[in-house]
Amino acid sequence: MPSSPKIYSYLNLAEQQNHMWSDRQIEDEVALCARRNLLQVFLDYLPKGERILEAGCGLGAWLIKLKNLGYAVEGIDFDPQVVGRLREYDRQLAVHERDVTATGYDDETFGAYVSLGVVEHFMEGPEKALAEANRILKTGGVMIITVPYNNFLRKLFYNPLRRIFMALLRLRKKPVYFAEYRYNRNELLHFISTARFRIIATGYDDFSALVESMGLWGDWPFLRSSGQFTLNRFGRMLSAVLPKWLHTSGIYVVARKI
Repeated sequence: MPSSPKIYSYLNLAEQQNHMWSDRQIEDEVALCARRNLLQVFLDYLPKGERILEAGCGLGAWLIKLKNLGYAVEGIDFDPQVVGRLREYDRQLAVHERDVTATGYDDETFGAYVSLGVVEHFMEGPEKALAEANRILKTGGVMIITVPYNNFLRKLFYNPLRRIFMALLRLRKKPVYFAEYRYNRNELLHFISTARFRIIATGYDDFSALVESMGLWGDWPFLRSSGQFTLNRFGRMLSAVLPKWLHTSGIYVVARKI
């Protein structure tokens, strides 16, 4: 069981999924990829000529982006609605409705494995998903994984405020539901190493430019401008002066199967 803080929501799992994807368009999601620092990470580490799996592909932005860049990539997701939307968007996409903890693929099928913002959603911890990733990866295969980061602003302000809000809901007899863990770097590295991977690289998962931020935009609505992840003037000032580790939304790890 992870020791990082649990984040709860007033939405159940199905409502959380609907809230995440219902108002977002596939074309817009794909356009965002070019401005994410993860793009260079993928270009640096993903092998051409090997099968690549994106486990928990959501609306498929990276699935489509990587396919367009010439990678042999396929995706799985447990949500039939997003899988259906992807199939309607492009019938040529290799996308399937499957569970990331029990994918159904043979051992050592893939040369690389990508999973972005997925393993934090298992309340029992990420071990089962990571074990499955190891099983279906070839020896020496690359895994690139991201999770929400328990950054300084979240520790100091967001998490306590969120706990107060959830406590008030409970006092009013309203149900609350587990949403995700927000990991610190050392705990994530421990889980990945224990799953028999060798760490290659780590870094922050967010946008490259100061005008956009997944962390500041997502956590602090008063910093938002029009457009998804776009910051207003005050938000851009904070993004420019604050070190990334104070406010970044997520962290990535690149690892290789031992």
